[in-house]
Amino acid sequence: MERMPGLNDLLIQTLQSRDLPRLLYAISDRAREGTDARNAMVALYNEELGYMTLRAGSGSDWQPEMIGERISIGQKEHEGITAWVAARGMSYRSDDVTKEAHYRVLIPSTRSELASPIFDRYGRVRGVLNVESDEVGHFSDDDQQRLELLAAITAIALDRQDARDREQAMREVSTALDMAQTEEELLQRVAMVIERVMHVSAYSIFLWSDIKQAYVLRDVVGSSALPPDASYRKGEGCTGWVCEHGEPIRLTAPISDPRWAGKHLEFPIEQTASFLVAPIISAGRSFGCIRAIRRKAKNPFIENTFTEDDEQLLCMIGEQLGVGIEKIRSMQKQLHNERMAAWGELSAKSSHMLGNRLFAMKGDIGELRYLLSDESVSREEILKFVERLEQGVSRMDAMLQEFRDFVAATRLKYDKSDVNEVVKAAATAAMPGNLQNERLLLELDERLTPFYFDAQKLERVVSELIENALHWAPSGQIAVRTGMASEAEIRCGRLSPTNSPFVKVEVEDEGPGVQVDKKERIFDPYYSDRTKGLGLGLSIVEGVAQAHGGNVYEDGEPGRGARFVILLPFYQAPPSEE
Repeated sequence: MERMPGLNDLLIQTLQSRDLPRLLYAISDRAREGTDARNAMVALYNEELGYMTLRAGSGSDWQPEMIGERISIGQKEHEGITAWVAARGMSYRSDDVTKEAHYRVLIPSTRSELASPIFDRYGRVRGVLNVESDEVGHFSDDDQQRLELLAAITAIALDRQDARDREQAMREVSTALDMAQTEEELLQRVAMVIERVMHVSAYSIFLWSDIKQAYVLRDVVGSSALPPDASYRKGEGCTGWVCEHGEPIRLTAPISDPRWAGKHLEFPIEQTASFLVAPIISAGRSFGCIRAIRRKAKNPFIENTFTEDDEQLLCMIGEQLGVGIEKIRSMQKQLHNERMAAWGELSAKSSHMLGNRLFAMKGDIGELRYLLSDESVSREEILKFVERLEQGVSRMDAMLQEFRDFVAATRLKYDKSDVNEVVKAAATAAMPGNLQNERLLLELDERLTPFYFDAQKLERVVSELIENALHWAPSGQIAVRTGMASEAEIRCGRLSPTNSPFVKVEVEDEGPGVQVDKKERIFDPYYSDRTKGLGLGLSIVEGVAQAHGGNVYEDGEPGRGARFVILLPFYQAPPSEE
């Protein structure tokens, strides 16, 4: 075979160029010139749809409108010589296309054709490079060797593009780590990268949940039929095995693997071409896994199983995702620590308020001592000062208890309890006995089963909300309800409905309600329109709810009453301290 003109320049361009479409046009030019053909074309696979499309071409009859032209893959008559080469994975030369049963007319002037498959590094066909002539018997053995060489160069160009796509994917994941403020935002950004770069049919992320004591579904992309409550225990199925052991699994026949459980399927197993699971890890700790599925191609001649490159990429993304999750959770822990530091400042302010009360009591004691030294002062006047002192002591005691509750709000003791019993006990204890039948409405969901929470803290919180309702609504009904929170209610509480189920406890009154501009501020320490106490009551409610991993919010309609909603995670096991 004689040396092909322009080959060196083409090789340099292949190694240096980052413009794949331009490079494909250069390859088609070299193919046409090196074989003295009339036309040359490059067709590449669309694996998911099961056919090829024209991606570049050159020659007398080539038209830009041909880009995107669909080329079949198969061995049927009139599907085309290119289709036959793609299906068989070998070069084919036709001296006279008019005598070929496989030939499909694309350019009417064609009389002879030569086509060579483009293989990837795993020996799979990714496309076809073909040349056409308007002369019968135009192409020789040397032409075939030249075309096969150019097909190999095309494969190198595609492989380098794949490598650049993987590099870009890792840069985008790194950007997501820097920009994401929540786990949900991070997962969404990473999902977009995986879907675009890895061409998966379905993709999902499972993360460990203290609430369910299992790896729960947190994100889904693609044509997945997974139920929203899908979960795996440690070691359960291939997914649970990867989560527990921190090692990837790549399968082409999942059902034959002894670890396969078939518990949750994106689509029927007979439609699955390849199954890939990579751990989400950071510093040796497993947070869960990323699971990617490819559906069998519509065309049986297309092999679209995951490769070693795919596995390495998904593992790298899993490691980066693990770092991101750890970073976000560390930030959340830091915010918690900052809140504790802020509580220290609040302690100083509370001490100041208590000091003022103590100073007033000292003044009363001094005046009482003076009165006692005056024999003309009546017993009644002395008793008035004693009563003032007793009131001052009671106020100080209530303020101290409120502050103690505030400080202890986040120190929880988890026990498995019946939330309905706890709420009922708190409501009946807080509501004066003569008003219980007249004003208290209990609507407790009997379907709720026991779960882990701090019953004593919840009882304190419910009591606070009922006392608050009695103060602001001296008449009318006070409703106390329990139940499972809806997705809308969870979002109102600024929580993610994908994390876990939440139990809600509502306290609703028929008082003046809370003005819109105060709905957030009422939970701030010392923000209160009541003269009683330190103004920490609703801050305690918020602290207890958030310490559980939940929240509290008020969404009543101003002028028609207040409605406080407490959200608690439905823990089926005591959560870990982490």
